[in-house]
Amino acid sequence: METKDKQEQDNGEIGKEPDKTNSEDLPNYIQPFTHLFNKKKFEKLPERCEWDHEINLMDEAPNELNTKAYAMTLKEEEALNQWLDKQLKTGLIVESKSRYMAPCFYILKKDSSL
Repeated sequence: METKDKQEQDNGEIGKEPDKTNSEDLPNYIQPFTHLFNKKKFEKLPERCEWDHEINLMDEAPNELNTKAYAMTLKEEEALNQWLDKQLKTGLIVESKSRYMAPCFYILKKDSSL
């Protein structure tokens, strides 16, 4: 019972998922790396260093790939653009130099929000 009460206190709500940045909620083999899972401490990308790398495409790589396009609603596109702008401004992501892009799509939350 004590563990359940502590979990309810930590979560603030009964039935809420455990905080994955709390070392007690992580598997034992990951607990020494709890700091790597803490979203609150992730404020910007680390500085560039000697082991950073890039993937250079061969000259004969195609300019376009024949892939399925996922249509977005205007609301989804606006949400994506807002998120990207915020992440770029805070330095959590950097602009890609790639000629390719990856699709993204939304799955609505239980409350129907994005």
